[in-house]
Amino acid sequence: MRCSPTTLALLLSTSLLFASGCSKQADDAAAPAKEAASAASGSAPAAADAAAAAATDAPANRLDTNAAPNAASAATDDKTPGITSEVAPGVAFAYRYAFTLPAKAIADMQRQHSDACRKLGSKRCQVTGLSYEQPREGEVSARLDFLLAPDIAQQFGSDAVGLVEKADGRLANATVNGENAGAAIEISQHASAGLQAELTRIEARLKAPGLSTDERSELSQRADGLRSELSGEKDLRQQKEASIATTPVSFAYSSAGLFNAGSNPFGTAASTSLGSLQSTLAFVLTLAGLALPWLLLAGLIAMLIRMRTMKQNLTRLTAESSAPAVAADPAAQ
Repeated sequence: MRCSPTTLALLLSTSLLFASGCSKQADDAAAPAKEAASAASGSAPAAADAAAAAATDAPANRLDTNAAPNAASAATDDKTPGITSEVAPGVAFAYRYAFTLPAKAIADMQRQHSDACRKLGSKRCQVTGLSYEQPREGEVSARLDFLLAPDIAQQFGSDAVGLVEKADGRLANATVNGENAGAAIEISQHASAGLQAELTRIEARLKAPGLSTDERSELSQRADGLRSELSGEKDLRQQKEASIATTPVSFAYSSAGLFNAGSNPFGTAASTSLGSLQSTLAFVLTLAGLALPWLLLAGLIAMLIRMRTMKQNLTRLTAESSAPAVAADPAAQ
């Protein structure tokens, strides 16, 4: 059957319209898939970066990165004190630890602690002081001071205790001191606001015409004093802000001493004897301190009585020596 040119043109146009409609639907359906694919490809690097950052930051919160997990948990569960900034915001803390170790292990322990600080990086930990003294053989005292980021100070101390215990040492005592630096900053800000308001008023007064020389001089001196006070308040706030931003941690090391008991029975006996001697001396000194005022008073009273007796005897002897001379005068007459 033959089709007329008009019919062929109509069929062709209908086919083109149908094909274009199907193509548009396919493109619309493919668009969400392309967007999902691009989103997935864009989020992959971000996820990789986050994972890398987590892996980089993870060791920074541990002092001994080579320790086993059970050792790390044991160090965290020790008796070291610690207060985080979440429970005390605006408070500047200072940690102090005192360790007792064998004398020969103190220098190596200082190196281990300083190396642990170095591994954390200078932005999170800095050594600010070090001392080592050995007045005689077997007696050592040392010190090591740090400045740490507040979020790792407690963990740093706990891990340090773990290292000391591995070297046959122990934690003698630990203290945490806090200062409410946030409140001090707020008080300083209020004080500065009042000082600035007064300074602004005085400066406006100085710009007014017709001031006498004395008044201008007085106002200028007051303005200089206010500027000095404002500078002092600014320095105070900077110091308090620095104390919140960094946490000082101090380690004090001392040797176990000559009479360290340990597991040695002779050491136990020597330590017990030394403790008894110290207690006896303390008792004797206390008793002497209590009795000394009364002894001095008794001695003073005895001295006064003796002086009075001597005076009476001297008076009596003088009277007896003068009596015969008086009696002899009438006989001579």
